[in-house]
Amino acid sequence: MDLCTSVADVPQRGTGNLVAIGKWDGVHQAHQAIIAALVTEAKRTGGQSVVMGFHPHPMAVLQPDEAPSMLQTLEERAEVLAGQGVDVHLALPFSQAFAAMTPEQFVGDVLVRDLGARFIVVGFNFTFGRGGRGTAETLRALCDAHGIPVRVVSPVRQDGENVSSSEVRFHVAEGHMERAAHLLGRPFSITGTVVPGDRRGRTMGFPTANLSLTPGRQLPALGVYACRVMLLEGPAPCKGTLPCTVTPRNGPTYGAMLNLGWRPTFEGRDLRCEAHLFDFQGDLYGRELRVELLHRLRGEKTFAGLDALKAHLAEDEQAARAYLSHHG
Repeated sequence: MDLCTSVADVPQRGTGNLVAIGKWDGVHQAHQAIIAALVTEAKRTGGQSVVMGFHPHPMAVLQPDEAPSMLQTLEERAEVLAGQGVDVHLALPFSQAFAAMTPEQFVGDVLVRDLGARFIVVGFNFTFGRGGRGTAETLRALCDAHGIPVRVVSPVRQDGENVSSSEVRFHVAEGHMERAAHLLGRPFSITGTVVPGDRRGRTMGFPTANLSLTPGRQLPALGVYACRVMLLEGPAPCKGTLPCTVTPRNGPTYGAMLNLGWRPTFEGRDLRCEAHLFDFQGDLYGRELRVELLHRLRGEKTFAGLDALKAHLAEDEQAARAYLSHHG
């Protein structure tokens, strides 16, 4: 899949561009329904599937004090989209000037003139144009004048609620990882590079991989989690250079437990994301890992001393192994 931030970098393939438009944070099950409709139609007609999104999130530009934390980095999102069979992810830079475009300008200038869109898919609650005054029906009417069919995908509902990024974000923030996974269609994950830490875990018999964290991303509730950790093979997507080619990565996977917190027993002053991989021997410094957070075992605690902490870590490991054994 190609990851681009400019329409000029979108390659020309097949019979033309079929476009899905949205924010795509999390690429949850409702997003996947839109993407599936796009990819199916592109394959049927021999066209190129283009998932158009925005980076940064529009709220970060329009109302930065109210902007949500992101469920994924741009690179994480791109890898998931690549796994959905998308040909191009166009992550347009969002700005005040872009936000000021009228619905008519967006359709005429971006979709028709620049992209040459010949088919468009959006969700039922899609809005666009200055002040968000354009709706899915506005898009359909404007595109009809250009002979471009528009498909509007109905909401995806689970347990009586519409699946949405805000709903996923709420459950992740509360540490409800099973519920978040249900909405996402896969476990919530964090990708990061292993960086040096304090090495305290090694001295206690629980060596940990200290993961770098991207500012502004949504993190789960503090505490200890049962996880799966994948040692990603191959280069990281793009390495900051765009446009680039993105392919889904995989690698050896280990059961693990992860602590996300401030390490109050040691009066820690920075938030740490530290994973202890079960039955692993080797050096992980500089490696990129994907951590799937499956179940919150407990919240963050302060212990009376090192011995009490070590004893509780042993209990955490036993609980994490039991969960992983039971849930595959």
